[in-house]
Amino acid sequence: MAITQAQMATATNLLNGGLAVTSTATPALNGTYAVYSGFAPEGMQGQANALALSASASFADGSATLEWPDITGVGHSFTPAQFHSLVVACANFVSQCTQYAYGVITTPPAATATIP
Repeated sequence: MAITQAQMATATNLLNGGLAVTSTATPALNGTYAVYSGFAPEGMQGQANALALSASASFADGSATLEWPDITGVGHSFTPAQFHSLVVACANFVSQCTQYAYGVITTPPAATATIP
């Protein structure tokens, strides 16, 4: 598995472009969402809520919904189950980009996902 600069650049561009998500049950959730984390406020908040969901099936602040922005800044109102689906879709995409960047897979992933 050799890392090529072209694969790394493609994976980085895919990650920077976000993940275009389509919800089959709630079209109001459709949007392109950032998939990076790190020290950006939205990344830290996303990680906190994902951890809270895995531990208790509720958001970190205990609210019933979470207003989460897409990459254009438009907010979308998620229930815990919907946000969990978004987190899983984003995690899968990041994993696929990483596998592509490191040559584990040879085809770059599509920057799209469908959630319920």
